[in-house]
Amino acid sequence: MTDTVVFLLGKLGQLATNRFADRLAPLGLRPRHCGVLELLRVAPMAQLDLARRLDVAASVIVDMLDQLEAVGAVRRTRDVADRRRQLVELTPEGESLCRQAAHLARRVDAELLATLEPGHAASARDVLGRLAVAHGIPTDAAAGPR
Repeated sequence: MTDTVVFLLGKLGQLATNRFADRLAPLGLRPRHCGVLELLRVAPMAQLDLARRLDVAASVIVDMLDQLEAVGAVRRTRDVADRRRQLVELTPEGESLCRQAAHLARRVDAELLATLEPGHAASARDVLGRLAVAHGIPTDAAAGPR
């Protein structure tokens, strides 16, 4: 069983997530915050739309937004067209945190791939990107390196 894709991806995923979490902690962020920051980097959106895009319960997004608000990364306002809706936008601090998190993610990537030859590292990125797309996981791998 330890040679199955499910086992290996699970263990490597744990390792990658733990390393990334360690790097993010001094910023007051957790890995789960990064999807929110990335979505808001593109455009502000309603709180409920964020929950849907991230495929999490509304209560989970409220908790994440509370945490992101505490570090000054996001701002919530009432939608003037529908007072029941909360609109969420990235603050300048949030934009900075998003850039820092992306930089840290690339550093963790480099650490994880450091033992591979450059061609194998590129192949690993390609295969993982293709698997993500095939299973509906959003990726900007097609856009290339930043």
